[in-house]
Amino acid sequence: MQDLKAQINLEVEKRQKAEQMFEGLDGVLKMLAAGDTLKATLEKLIKFLESKIEGVRCSILLLDESGQYLIRGAAPNLPKSYCDALDGFLIGTNVGSCGTAAYKNEMVIVDDIETSPLWADFKGLALSHDLKACWSTPIVNIRGKVLGTLCPYFSERRSPTDQEIQVAQFAAYLAGVAIQFKGGEVALKESESRYEELFGQLKSILEGTSSETGQDFFRSLVYNLALSLGMKYSFLGLRKGEKIETLALWGGDKFEDNIEYNLKGTPCEIVVKENKTCLILQDIQVEFPEDQILVDLGIQSYLGVPLLDSSDNPIGNLVVMDDKPFANNITAEIILNIFASRAEAELTRKKIENESLEAKELAQKANKAKSDFLARMSHELRTPMNAILGFTQVLAMDEKNPLLDYQKENLERVSSAGNHLLRLISEVLDLSKIESGNTDLTLATVDLVPIVDNAISISQAIADEKCITLKYEKIPECSYFVETDPLRLKQVILNLISNAIKYNFKNGSVSISYEKLMNGSLRIGVRDTGCGISGSNKDKIFKPFERFHKDVSTIEGTGIGLAISKQFIELMGGLIGFESDVGEGSFFYIDMPISDKVSLPVLNEYESVIERSSLDEGARKKKLLYIEDIPANVDLVQQILNLRPNIELFSAANAIDGIKMAQEKCPDLILMDIHLPGMNGLEAFKELQTIQKVKTIPVIALTADAMTIDIKKAIDLGFHSYITKPIDVRRFIKAIDKIIPNPASS
Repeated sequence: MQDLKAQINLEVEKRQKAEQMFEGLDGVLKMLAAGDTLKATLEKLIKFLESKIEGVRCSILLLDESGQYLIRGAAPNLPKSYCDALDGFLIGTNVGSCGTAAYKNEMVIVDDIETSPLWADFKGLALSHDLKACWSTPIVNIRGKVLGTLCPYFSERRSPTDQEIQVAQFAAYLAGVAIQFKGGEVALKESESRYEELFGQLKSILEGTSSETGQDFFRSLVYNLALSLGMKYSFLGLRKGEKIETLALWGGDKFEDNIEYNLKGTPCEIVVKENKTCLILQDIQVEFPEDQILVDLGIQSYLGVPLLDSSDNPIGNLVVMDDKPFANNITAEIILNIFASRAEAELTRKKIENESLEAKELAQKANKAKSDFLARMSHELRTPMNAILGFTQVLAMDEKNPLLDYQKENLERVSSAGNHLLRLISEVLDLSKIESGNTDLTLATVDLVPIVDNAISISQAIADEKCITLKYEKIPECSYFVETDPLRLKQVILNLISNAIKYNFKNGSVSISYEKLMNGSLRIGVRDTGCGISGSNKDKIFKPFERFHKDVSTIEGTGIGLAISKQFIELMGGLIGFESDVGEGSFFYIDMPISDKVSLPVLNEYESVIERSSLDEGARKKKLLYIEDIPANVDLVQQILNLRPNIELFSAANAIDGIKMAQEKCPDLILMDIHLPGMNGLEAFKELQTIQKVKTIPVIALTADAMTIDIKKAIDLGFHSYITKPIDVRRFIKAIDKIIPNPASS
């Protein structure tokens, strides 16, 4: 992620750099058009340069009419005494930085004035004004003649970066524009025409490509670049090992198909492999006789600059070529470097976009893998629990063969341990889903009061066992509607009430309250009379696996219930918090925004709200078909149905046999496992719906798939109900009775 952010910043920086350079050119031309003095124009240019390089103070010196002496031009931030001393000195070799640069018509870099032989006669003057390094760039006209020098000074010993050199050269170019306009060295009309045309073309490239991306950007760039420099061919290439692959290619009068060619023996090899600008103004075929492309196109002149990545490694090139010699390489190099930066920025953007897509695809694959793993784990862990908890319930409910007291106690221990293990499995899976971003919520507008009532009812037996009074502070007199996932909200409320009971004193109390808040939320509070939470532990309360109660070893739990509760409540747009003092108990609360929408029916955790019309209640024995591949599960259902002698059970171990049996037996109800060998339960249900004879038979899903998304998928498909394993026998019988009523209760 950090690398991605760095690449994004680099793209923005490169775009801004190109745009700022045009702003500098725009500003100079506007001052020229406005009639400002040459000194004012040069001072504005110096301010532009000083804003781009930290800690710099700049000077522009002009050659006098004789072309031998440098005189003062502009230096708004250098000491006047220093400028006075340099006004009118003779240029030549070893005459400081500026005198040497003007004499040789080349950039001179001095990173330490005190030790440089060029400054032997001037270092006392420079050091006395705290000037320790400078880089002088010649200012030239459109024919290459020296007009003066531009020199950045520093109060520390240092060398320039490549970017700083480019900025300084661009500023020197702008200074040449200004001097020619104001100095009248060339005819005003020629100058105006030449530079206004150039500026218009450069600006059209920037503005014409600023809103474009990808292939459109690259094509627009090479077209406008060829046009502005008067070159016939232009292309942008990306390195692929020892080859160059063009991304956009302008061929003089149209865009050509992109090509791939070998670097060896071409001027592009210098640009890309040696990371150098290559400017060959004429007779290029003499230097590169093996480059067949140059021969075929009759190329005479070639100008190419490297494209760099974020580590300044060459990744491609930007090139213009022509079948005639090229004259003005100074302007061309500046233009190429400016738009190389723009091309680099777009390549970076495109790379980021591709990496983002790849990262998104990888994340989606990872999330799917996590979802599949969690679903599989949920199924595999719940399946054996179905036999453990199911058969213990059947044994406990067998009135014909009652258990001895010690057997009942042992069975209760098995049942208690099994239910505890089931809760741990559910909590760990819930936490895993949350952490992997795979939590599936089903939001609906519901009345909160029945949910809390149900949670209190479920918790009452545990409270009685612990001698804890469980009550409302004040019985709610109205309904409170909130938009939430009712199953998850009930899970959270049960967790808070359970904790309030577990961590309470004998004969203590737990009270539930409602409070409307000023911000439009409803606060559901759970207050206990337990030992409270110390200040040192308060920041751990919602962290997973943190358990710090003094009797923690004797109290069941994983320490992840509150962590899950916090995540669920926040995902549903609510807030969970607490207040507690040692020895005075705790008050945990949930704040949920009150909704003004109409309440919808609440889905039960085990059954859907969808019910078919009741079947014929005749005296005949009802038939129930159970499609299930695990024999132990079939045996369990058979033993449960022994409590309903009016029901005859048939079973099939796979979907194909089950569909055939459904047509033969025409059962009153079908129980369908989802994970079946071959055709799964969902596919089997769809097949049943295509058969006129059996399509109206109610089908209940009976499966270890407990993910909300799986439940919703089945209900949306048309299943009558959805029951999760391990089977809660009483709820299972209740679901069966809705379709096949129990004659004994009539």
